[in-house]
Amino acid sequence: MPADHMPTIPASPAGAEDAAPAALRLVGGTSTAPGAVLASTAGPLRVLCVRPWDDPGLARRGHDPRSAYVERFWVAVLGPSAVWFLRLLAREFDELAPGEDLRLDLDSTARRLGLQHRGGRTSTFMRTVDRCAMFGLACFTDGAVLMVRRHLPSVPRRLHDRIPPELRDEIGRWCRTDGHTDFSVGETRLLASCMLMLGHGLHESAERLVTLGLAPNAANEATAWAWAQRCTRPRPRQHR
Repeated sequence: MPADHMPTIPASPAGAEDAAPAALRLVGGTSTAPGAVLASTAGPLRVLCVRPWDDPGLARRGHDPRSAYVERFWVAVLGPSAVWFLRLLAREFDELAPGEDLRLDLDSTARRLGLQHRGGRTSTFMRTVDRCAMFGLACFTDGAVLMVRRHLPSVPRRLHDRIPPELRDEIGRWCRTDGHTDFSVGETRLLASCMLMLGHGLHESAERLVTLGLAPNAANEATAWAWAQRCTRPRPRQHR
């Protein structure tokens, strides 16, 4: 994917207004009725329906909001509040059941991020949401549903001037996605296991494998395998 490529905003789902209402999972405490996802446009906004914005291309070549790449480079562009918002939603999306929507209590969610939401579009929390939309990482559909990306693209080259100078040379090495390095499946899995043994997290391990020249899909598959092996490996008994 070229560095300057920014995926397009998805069209509103066809027949969304006529479809049966999806199940809603509440994040944060609220007494708002399930059907009242949004307040009147003239009144304060208290609850928001959020859905994952899936992009097959970014699923292979993009960056998880919880990855080291996003922390290192996107924070300088988006700001910390927007990145933490994307991370919070990534975690919530992982727990969604098929056909389930996410319903955010905005006051509670804002407090979780250390922000304020007094019901208006000018609150610090809503400005954070607007900032994600400004850079193409979120958008509102015609049905007033917020679509948020599961994976972020590499920082476009036109935005590199927002990144501190000491990181601009480094970003090229983190964006390497040619996959020219020829590793067997076993070697890739061994490398992923080593990354985890060194203390790197799941997403950071995959990012580091990409910088070594592995294709992102191969890095993700190897890291997922190594993580599963680590979680299922029996712990050694402690001798007294």
